Amino acid sequence: MNSKIMNFINNNAVVWKMPIAAALSWELAKWVGSTHPYLAPLTVILSMQMTVSKSMKFAWQRVLGTIAGVLFTVTIAPYLGLSGWSIGLLLFMGAVVVQRLKLDHEIMVQVALSILLVMYFQSKMPSYPFDRLRDTVIGAVVAVLIQTLVFPPDSINTAKTKMVHFADHFIKHLVNTAQWIERGCSSSEAQRMSSQLQTLFQELHQATTELDKANQSLNYNPLAQKKRHALNQLNRQMEQLRSGFANLSDMLRVFTAWSESGNFVIEDRRIWTDHLNKIALLVTEWKKTLEAPAPSLNPNAVALQIDAPSHLQHYQYPLAIYMNAGQILQDFKMPVLANKNL
Repeated sequence: MNSKIMNFINNNAVVWKMPIAAALSWELAKWVGSTHPYLAPLTVILSMQMTVSKSMKFAWQRVLGTIAGVLFTVTIAPYLGLSGWSIGLLLFMGAVVVQRLKLDHEIMVQVALSILLVMYFQSKMPSYPFDRLRDTVIGAVVAVLIQTLVFPPDSINTAKTKMVHFADHFIKHLVNTAQWIERGCSSSEAQRMSSQLQTLFQELHQATTELDKANQSLNYNPLAQKKRHALNQLNRQMEQLRSGFANLSDMLRVFTAWSESGNFVIEDRRIWTDHLNKIALLVTEWKKTLEAPAPSLNPNAVALQIDAPSHLQHYQYPLAIYMNAGQILQDFKMPVLANKNL
């Protein structure tokens, strides 16, 4: 029961963490004497990003941009007065400095916001510049601490789900390739399978993106040693999926070229239909390592050994190199212009 409650709280952290952090930052700002405490929760709201690393990055950018903008404005603004032209001039000067220092665009935005608001409010409320500095720091610190230490965002389960989803479709594509070979490798089906391969690549990209989020989140979580071990396992499994996809892509290209050559005879098709179906069984068994709480793969579950026939042993490597070199030439071939004078 307690586990279910904790999972519910964790899964809905995005709902309750921001209000708690905003309320806490407001009270802290009031406690230290701020007359503009809303600036602290404003920073919290802006800094609570989807991952810990993004939250830390934005909080740092906001603090740095705010400090630079406030100091820049309180130093120069008294000599310019308040007008549209003075605001424009200070914004221009701030943007030039940020660009020269090659800082992030987000820092330029924070500098610009601070310049604009400090120029407007400091004549009416002299405490505003200092409050902005202090309360921004308070909000950034609270946001980072809450995001890092209290149920930090965890994309591991989402990444695992996407990887399982991709593995299922990868297995299906292996089986479809075997069936395509068995039916004679028609060119119309080859185009459809190539299109399906592009969809499979998009799924692989989505899984990789989610795994990257998980990696970024755990980089700043000192209490996640157990999850870090699970994440390392997922990273290794993702490398296997990437390698499997790359090899299947190459194989589909070779099978298509082999069929178009007219030399892909029935016996060869039968052999490779059998090989691909066995590979699909092997990947199906491997997929259990993604789904099981304590991954373990029985190496004898699928007995598979694919070796080149003895009379081709000496040619397999040079032929593979020639195929890859030919593909590079094809990929980088210059388009032929219809009119050379263009």
